[in-house]
Parts: sequence; structure tokens; C-alpha cells
Amino acid sequence: MNIRNCTKHGIVVLGVITFLMLSTFMLSGFSQNVIRNTVGQTDYFESSSKIELSNDDNEPIIIVVSESVIKYTYEDLNKYSDTVLIGTVKEIFPSKWNTNDGKKPNKPAVEFDSDDLIYTDVVIDVTRYIKNPLSSNEVVVRVMGGVVEKDSMADDSASYFKPDENVLLYLSEDTYPPLKNVDPDHFVVTGSFQGKFSLTDDRNAVGWDKTISQEELLSKIEC
Repeated sequence: MNIRNCTKHGIVVLGVITFLMLSTFMLSGFSQNVIRNTVGQTDYFESSSKIELSNDDNEPIIIVVSESVIKYTYEDLNKYSDTVLIGTVKEIFPSKWNTNDGKKPNKPAVEFDSDDLIYTDVVIDVTRYIKNPLSSNEVVVRVMGGVVEKDSMADDSASYFKPDENVLLYLSEDTYPPLKNVDPDHFVVTGSFQGKFSLTDDRNAVGWDKTISQEELLSKIEC
């Protein structure tokens, strides 16, 4: 996997809790329950979940992703991003499986593996490109996770978007094999949740761990 994604994906398939519990969990947004660790001189954030596997194919499929995410500085975000932009969330498409028809793979739950994923595409109406401007005034950003009928996938390190949200995004090419070639053309958020900033009316930029002024954040970006 390309270093720009800097994630190590471990995926486990699970079936069941009740769908009512699942729906409540999904609607509230999966919390980013991360633990800071140090390996040598490298900080990273580790997210993990304890799960069980059900043999009942009539139950909802629940996929929980556990990954280690290297901590990025602002310089890292800039370095590993193919483009940086300011824009507004225009549309959040219904989630899909990464199959040809977007539906659940036609096989028993016990045969699901790391290539069987649910993803959600988010359309960003671009207000301004900060680094490496593109010709399009819209960009599709792909995040892992979502709900398709009764099935779901949760990724604690994914970015979450709200309709009409104003954002500054560090974006990079999707190099993850199960998703990179699934249409449409798209980007992923650099450094998982670290490359997304919500922009507020008082000209602040709210990141996953801190809030800084938009002017200060912009000053850290090398065009």
C-alpha cells in the first residue's frame, strides 16, 4: 500500500448484534476511540475492536476495521497529499459494497475476507484549490464504511462528513486495491481522519485533535 495512506488494514467479519443496536451506533457516528503508541520515534494511533463471528447467514453482516494510523504533522499532510482544497459537502451517496453491482457478495458470511468492503462516496463542491488545482469544480472523496440494507461496516479511523459541511481537505490518490479501481474516480483523505478539517463561521479549522485558525492552517500548506 502506498505510504500516503499510511494505514495498515486489518478487517474482521462479524455477524450479529441486533440491527436496532447497529442502527443506533451508525447514526451516532462511530467514535474515534484511538490510543496513542510509540514505535521507535514514530507516533501512531491504534484502533481495535473485539468481535465475534456468526454462522447464521440470515443475520446482518457487520464488518469492523482495525488499523494502525501513523501520526502526521502538518508537513506530512502537505507532503503526502496530491491536492488540497476548500469546499462544501454537496452530496453523500448511498453506501455500496465494492462489487460490480454494489450489492452484498453472493457467498456465505464465513467466506468474507479483507477484499469484501462497504464504502461511501462524498461529493465535494470545490470553492478553492490550495495545492495542485484540478480542472473539476467537484471532487469525490471515498471513505470506508457505511450501511447497505441490514449490513454495515465501521472504520474508527475514517473521516465522517455532514451535508453542507464546509471543509478543508488534504486528499491523496486511493491506492487500496479493493477500492481504488471502483468507479467513479475519487480521492481519499490523507492520513485517514487527520486530513479533514471542518471550517467554522468564526474562521477556525476544527481537526480531529485541535482547533486552529484557518489562516494558520493555510500558512502551513505549500502550494
